[in-house]
Amino acid sequence: MDSFQLDQIDSLRLLRCSPLLAAGFEHAFSTRRGGVSPLPAESLHLGETEQDGEASRSLVRENRRRFLGSLGLSDWPLRLIRQVHSATVEIVTEPGVSPVEPPPIADAVATRLPGILLGVQAADCLPLLLADRVTGAVAAVHAGWRGTVGLIVARTLEVMQRSFGTHPSDVLVALGPAIGPCCFEVGPEVAARFEAIDPLTRTHLLSAPTQEGKARLDLNLANLHQLRQAGVREDHVYDCKYCTVCHNDLFFSYRFERGTERPVGRHLAVIGRRQTGPHHRLLQR
Repeated sequence: MDSFQLDQIDSLRLLRCSPLLAAGFEHAFSTRRGGVSPLPAESLHLGETEQDGEASRSLVRENRRRFLGSLGLSDWPLRLIRQVHSATVEIVTEPGVSPVEPPPIADAVATRLPGILLGVQAADCLPLLLADRVTGAVAAVHAGWRGTVGLIVARTLEVMQRSFGTHPSDVLVALGPAIGPCCFEVGPEVAARFEAIDPLTRTHLLSAPTQEGKARLDLNLANLHQLRQAGVREDHVYDCKYCTVCHNDLFFSYRFERGTERPVGRHLAVIGRRQTGPHHRLLQR
């Protein structure tokens, strides 16, 4: 958490990773503070859910305007995806997008273009932001347990290698707020899925079973393990260590709030870079 800063900008509170800022990458993980959505009040709901009607969507548009304005990026296109807990990676090659065009179905989005923001939404699942210090390529990843089993972050790095010439050792990774192992209980069928992809899962990713016979799953550690295996340096991975359930006053949590009468909001995790120049310090390999 020492690598993260919780900034107050106007009425908003935003979480940002200091090493990514120092390397010149624009990014942020939103919190639930400082918006206009009644969840329960003045909430910064930034995503899209099946529960949202037109009135809610208009509030989301205002929340996004505030969010991008707080970052000084109001004129940057925001490229989102329709998340389905898959291992599909979308590559952005053109900055523009029609406002009526449905977003592509994927759970990660990557680009090398400057001047646009890539985003994923979450409310317990793990958002990861990837930044290549040499090529300037960036990616936003949504990793729930299904995406983690599907190796979504490893596949994102493969796409960045193939499409942009990224070397994993050059990549900085910020892990945003997500449900922690303190609160994430899963049944034996989910534990078995993790053990099937890695025989070491039982000792490295799952803590002792609970009294109900379930296991506690550490999404952050599972994705860190995949990043290491893919060649990302461990000292280039920064974990904010915020559990969305334990810190529900600051973050939305679907698992914690789903039994309430009101809809559950969504955060955005966004990343992009400016044109190469004095505000962006790309390294030479």
